[in-house]
Amino acid sequence: MRLDRFLSVARIFKSRSLAAEAISSSMIFIDNVPAKPAKEIRLGAIIEIDTPRFYKKIEVISLPSGNISRKEASSLYAVREEREKD
Repeated sequence: MRLDRFLSVARIFKSRSLAAEAISSSMIFIDNVPAKPAKEIRLGAIIEIDTPRFYKKIEVISLPSGNISRKEASSLYAVREEREKD
């Protein structure tokens, strides 16, 4: 699954285009490497999201086969670190 799609399905970003914009702005890293929107996600990948509003470090624990419900979205990843910014 593409990174931009994963971030939108997991409800970290409201839309795939917002996720792609954050990725293109070098706000997203996979295993400490700057990511690209089409990067394929694998289980166990560590994704760091460093936006002006928040910082979140997550580990991918499941990949969906399609769209999923809001309740199931948080089961796709485990939060390793999270903080709000001023």
